Amino acid sequence: MAQFPFPSQYSTGERPPTVAIGIGCMRGIALATLEAAVDAALRGLGPVTVIALASIERRRDEPALWQLARSHGWPLWFFSADELAVIPVARPSPSLLRSIGTASVAEAAALLAANRNGLAADPNGAPGEPPQLLVEKQAHQGVDGKWVTVAVAGIGPRP
Repeated sequence: MAQFPFPSQYSTGERPPTVAIGIGCMRGIALATLEAAVDAALRGLGPVTVIALASIERRRDEPALWQLARSHGWPLWFFSADELAVIPVARPSPSLLRSIGTASVAEAAALLAANRNGLAADPNGAPGEPPQLLVEKQAHQGVDGKWVTVAVAGIGPRP
């Protein structure tokens, strides 16, 4: 787990919120485009601890996703279209559903990764509140002309 490099607003002993980042992207996307999109999504949250980066299985061979995860020390998770398709989201994409079998990648992947990483359980192992989107999907076009969507899920109130 790596903290995203923002100045801390937390007093000694307190931890920043823990989040998972979901990414949907075009093939061949540049690392700089992913970095800019993630930076924009996290900026409004203040300091956070990122526990996972997640995307759809069909992007498992995307070099920029691996580079992004490796450069920050974040685990990288992939989910099948079937796993993503069962996650309810506020703004599903019918065209995405027709083309890849799920109406959401970024939001659904963020929620699944947050849930699978135990954010929905309290420290005693009891079920806690479910993860929620702290940042709904944001679309970003990079200088490479490629598009990426980023969403952030975690526990607690939205900023």
